Amino acid sequence: MEERIIKDSVDIVAACRQLHSAIDRLDHAAAGSLAISRNDLRCLNLLEHGSVTPTYIATALNLTTGSVTALIDRLETKGLVERMRDPNDRRGILVAATPKVFQNLGAIYSLFANELRLTIGKYSETDRALAIRHVLDLAQTCLSVVDRIEG
Repeated sequence: MEERIIKDSVDIVAACRQLHSAIDRLDHAAAGSLAISRNDLRCLNLLEHGSVTPTYIATALNLTTGSVTALIDRLETKGLVERMRDPNDRRGILVAATPKVFQNLGAIYSLFANELRLTIGKYSETDRALAIRHVLDLAQTCLSVVDRIEG
């Protein structure tokens, strides 16, 4: 029984690596479509649901404030983000994505979402629920290890 669990865990790790590699390639293609870096793309992903502060970006991407300023400058020059005054802090600014981001990246990620719908559409409702649970469990396992490393 223990031998089977070990083999299963090796297979799951291999499948996770394959999924990570595929997502990495998708993100690389998305960044390439806008001629931006992966960190720039990660920043744009943070803006998906609205504006955020540069401090939030720095914390989320584990970057220095100087690096975030340069990142925002690059994205602003390309017309992908805009700076605006923070209505809750008269000295603060917020960074927001422009419609150009959603037009370009939206097309790429919508294509992915449509393909994913076709794939999971073949699953039963029970299997879809299990797949979601398994992916979330694996994500939580990964974060648990990160917490131990950084702890």
